[in-house]
Amino acid sequence: MNSRIDLNKIARKALYHIAIILIANSLGSLDLWHTAICWAGATITVNPGDSLQTLVNENPTSTTFSLAPGIHRLQSVVPKSHDSFVGQAGAILSGAALLTDFTQNGPYWISHAQVSKAASYPGTCDSTHPACLFPEDLFFDNVPKSRVMSLSAVEPGSWYLDYSTGNVYMGDDPYGHTVEISLLGYAFTGGAASVTISNLVVEKYACVADNGAIHGGDGTVYWDVGGNEVRYNHCIGIRSGDGMFIHNNNVHNNGQMGIGGTGSAVLVQSNEISFNNYSGYSYYWESGGAKFARVEHLTFRYNYSHDNGGPGFWTDINSQDVLCDQNEFARNKEAGVLIEASNTVTVSNNYIWNDGFNYDGTSIWWGAGILISTSSYVSVYFNRLINCMNGIGGILANRGNAPNGQPYSLQNDEVNNNTITQDTGMAAGIVEESGFENSVYTSWNNHFLSNTFILANPAGDYFYWLGQPMTLASWDSSDATE
Repeated sequence: MNSRIDLNKIARKALYHIAIILIANSLGSLDLWHTAICWAGATITVNPGDSLQTLVNENPTSTTFSLAPGIHRLQSVVPKSHDSFVGQAGAILSGAALLTDFTQNGPYWISHAQVSKAASYPGTCDSTHPACLFPEDLFFDNVPKSRVMSLSAVEPGSWYLDYSTGNVYMGDDPYGHTVEISLLGYAFTGGAASVTISNLVVEKYACVADNGAIHGGDGTVYWDVGGNEVRYNHCIGIRSGDGMFIHNNNVHNNGQMGIGGTGSAVLVQSNEISFNNYSGYSYYWESGGAKFARVEHLTFRYNYSHDNGGPGFWTDINSQDVLCDQNEFARNKEAGVLIEASNTVTVSNNYIWNDGFNYDGTSIWWGAGILISTSSYVSVYFNRLINCMNGIGGILANRGNAPNGQPYSLQNDEVNNNTITQDTGMAAGIVEESGFENSVYTSWNNHFLSNTFILANPAGDYFYWLGQPMTLASWDSSDATE
């Protein structure tokens, strides 16, 4: 099935792409750089039942693997550099095994899976999902069941896995349903350069927290991940790596987060990111739509992030040079946009509505449409926010020191030319932990300038400054707006 390879053609194409890369590097153009990663090579058709990794091993770099329609079950791939994996319509890459043999014992239906338990798993669960750390999930007709910690806790809608025997105990009758258990940890990973993954459904991988079903966190560079549907994976749907281009994907119903990770020169564009965190990780720890830590030169634009069990977009732990521009956010937990322990961030031209609500509290401490937490040199402008729990807020807390030895702080932040509509909650303001002086208000160069506020009760206390709530009139005369 291999097409004939013209080595002279490949050599000419390689020289052409090297020239583009050199030009792109000199211009600092990420988009141009990504045009340089399409290399010529053979095209291999992959049918369901074929071993994709075996085909990768048997073929040279720069091969295109065209996945035929159907479920390519229990496939994990470490690509070679410049490989492409392209799905034909209806191609599904699955990390789950079918369960077909069942016995009933009292209130339980029992099956069996080949599983092993790790010594420990990372993460923190919320109070209603104590088994979130375990990576295997059970699905009835593509709906994940709730995992419990003991056999005695199994009831309709839940299940339990006994690692010592491999027995799967279900509280629902499996007959007449497609029943699957996720087993493999990743669909794609490794240190290859310039890999393309497109037009695939990637689902039901049993990755542990902070890992991705499409995992760009192991030294990958310049991966292009576009046009995929990534769903029902226990952890992160797509994890970023250096130079990664993540675009036009539908990333939904993943167990921890939709998109996230680390890296430099990362572009995340035109994705829909929704309904992530079904596993029940605590959003105070890490979950939601998209989160990046220790990232540099990240652009997040034209995305729609909604209905996630955590912030819609979140940067943390010394993230720098970030642009969050022209996105839409709605109905996420804690924040539409959360900028935490980061610096040199721009949040601009976003539309945020009905966002940032938190079951645990309603003050700025608990959430907002845009929340700046102990971060400096953050510019927030030309955003439109409508009826979030709070509008735009700042938090000063003790977050320790950045790698340069200086403490994370809330300084040199500008909130300008935004339009904020609030029926309840705070429209704008800053809160601080005890133990700090009032410098965050008086001398650290934090300003709210030329913003438009549309308030249900203009005489109400919609603002927080210098440790107290205040009205719009008091806010306009305070040093917050100077």
